[in-house]
Amino acid sequence: MNENLAVATSRKFTENIVLVTTRQLTSPKFNHSFVTDKISDMCFISNKGSESNYFFPLYLYAAGDERKGGEAERRPNFTAKFLQAVKEALGTEPTAEEIFYYIYAVLYSPSYRRRYEEFLKVDFPRVPLPSASEEGKGKFKRLSELGKELVELHLLRHPSLSGAGAGGVGFPVSGSNKVERVRYDEKTERVYFNKQQYFDGVSKPVWEYQIGGYQVLAKYLKDRKGRELSWQEVEHFRRVVKAVERTREVQVQVEEVKG
Repeated sequence: MNENLAVATSRKFTENIVLVTTRQLTSPKFNHSFVTDKISDMCFISNKGSESNYFFPLYLYAAGDERKGGEAERRPNFTAKFLQAVKEALGTEPTAEEIFYYIYAVLYSPSYRRRYEEFLKVDFPRVPLPSASEEGKGKFKRLSELGKELVELHLLRHPSLSGAGAGGVGFPVSGSNKVERVRYDEKTERVYFNKQQYFDGVSKPVWEYQIGGYQVLAKYLKDRKGRELSWQEVEHFRRVVKAVERTREVQVQVEEVKG
């Protein structure tokens, strides 16, 4: 992707998805890729000074057209050279979304993160072009499908997240709902946020899962310390747990496809 996010005020400009990543790492491992559909700050996936967040939208919009009363023109945020290389490799021209999803899946590949571990500490992630073979074309298609699922999970749009509370993440004890001290009990798989109340059915790998510089579930609760969780926040947390669970499963599938 070749340009940063255009500034705009119209609702039409919110119809976008944005890859967020870093250029340099102080963290020992790269897990610094995420997606958003909202304007976000530079600490979105990490607040460490050298791990500034960079935003790469899928689409760029020509703001001037709308100010003149017309439709805001949008174009994919890829260079012509890159699109031509992808087209030549696949023998066809995939949609911008299919390319975005493919990139996202690769960035969530554990073997990709291991193989390029040192490089990812000092520069932007670089994603390999798909192979021109029939096998390569099939891998591109499947990785794009898995990348789409990851994007939907991370935007909390995935249909599997509907009614997530019935999917094994319990909230069995009523009380003040006030976040006081967050701790994880590995034996019972419970996430306590005060002395009495907890979420259960949260495995240790899910509890420890990190995106960028943040431990996802712990950060959500600690950011609300001293506050009472609303019912919407309780349900949101449960959905995030299920999203992380499914993310780990999809990452395994990504590895199987990449070979």
